[in-house]
Amino acid sequence: MEPWKFQEAVLETVRRYGMDLSRPLALVSGGPDSVALLRVLTALGREPVVLHVDHGLRGEESRGDAGFVLELCRGLGLRCEVRRLRLEEGPGLQERARRERYRLAGELADRLGASAVAVGHNADDVAETLLLNLARGSGLRGLSGIPPVRGKICRPLIERTRAEILEYLRGLGQGYRVDSTNLRPKYARNRVRLEVMPVLEELHPGAARNMARAAELVREDLAVLEELAAGLVREADGEAEVSIPGLRRLPPALRRYAVRRAYAAVAPEAPPLPRRLVEAALELARGGEGTRVLDLPGGVVASSRFGERLVLYRRGGEEDPGERPLVPGEEFRFGGWRVKVEEVPGFEPEDARRPEVACLDAGRGPYRVRLVREGDTIRPLGLGGTKKVMRAMMDRKVPKDLRRRTPVVVDPQGKVAWVFLGELGEDFRVRGSTEKVLRVEVERA
Repeated sequence: MEPWKFQEAVLETVRRYGMDLSRPLALVSGGPDSVALLRVLTALGREPVVLHVDHGLRGEESRGDAGFVLELCRGLGLRCEVRRLRLEEGPGLQERARRERYRLAGELADRLGASAVAVGHNADDVAETLLLNLARGSGLRGLSGIPPVRGKICRPLIERTRAEILEYLRGLGQGYRVDSTNLRPKYARNRVRLEVMPVLEELHPGAARNMARAAELVREDLAVLEELAAGLVREADGEAEVSIPGLRRLPPALRRYAVRRAYAAVAPEAPPLPRRLVEAALELARGGEGTRVLDLPGGVVASSRFGERLVLYRRGGEEDPGERPLVPGEEFRFGGWRVKVEEVPGFEPEDARRPEVACLDAGRGPYRVRLVREGDTIRPLGLGGTKKVMRAMMDRKVPKDLRRRTPVVVDPQGKVAWVFLGELGEDFRVRGSTEKVLRVEVERA
């Protein structure tokens, strides 16, 4: 492939995936992929700022890489930033190095106002990732390989093979550096690259490109599944709580993606939920009647409520907000609720029958609101006797994990006058002799 054809093919990839390369930051190691990326960007009229990260792991060879990139940028008239790291040898070295590279790139991109961080991953990298993830038993997300765009990270060479990249550099007469650690079968990816891929290419010429294409098809299917899953997740009981109704009636694939989507909605900053925890949440939902809970990373709780829906929420929502006086004319937040208090001359029976409204005898106050406690009792209106508040909520089929998070209104002696969305105390109801009515309206925040 002639250099101009290679550049045109890369430009088509850039357009297809909507990569914004107006002000790119390019990660350049000095190897053939990143050098080809840099040459393509300049050929397409871009003026990237270059970041070279020296991990300090290969002594003189690492210093030679940095010198090569600096000289290459000088010849192209580009700004080059070099960052040096000192990573300790040990387990997960490559992953730690990768995380540090992206961290440094993100910081520099933000400081420069870069439109994107361009990296040199190619079709062979996608194929290697697919094979490694397949061997680990990954689902569709793992089999989708390396995405062309993720946030600010973009990969213009993602559809080009390593052989095409080397041919492009030869056509330009452009040199590059060779990382000696890439030739050692110490790491799993190197073994796949050096031992597995040549065999597959021999059996099926174009295997790397074919697998990269397969990964693209998986990404398209995955996008459809995730869109369907997003439509199944419902906001419930506030911004920090979502639910998946009718989970057991869904096909297995949609169940898994719905759980992942719900978790991401509650904890957007957390890494994706691993498969074993997705399955644990689904097992929870298969538990039948009653309420069961499961702790997930990031302070998230999964709750299966009466076998009808799976709910995820932040455990932080269970913190005791203390007590708050009910002052007429005030509106305030109490835990996960919004509370509106007003004093009215009378009340409308239809309004008072709404579960989110309580009309209380103001003369029995002042009232305050707090969370329900073990031992709280109430004389529900019309029952003719006393009942434990927890038992009343159980009879009302309030899910177990919600009961302890339910607020109650109490009088000066701590006697329960009203349970949010539930029972009104007989002693606090409005009578004909009541002079002032305290109207309390609540809604989940």
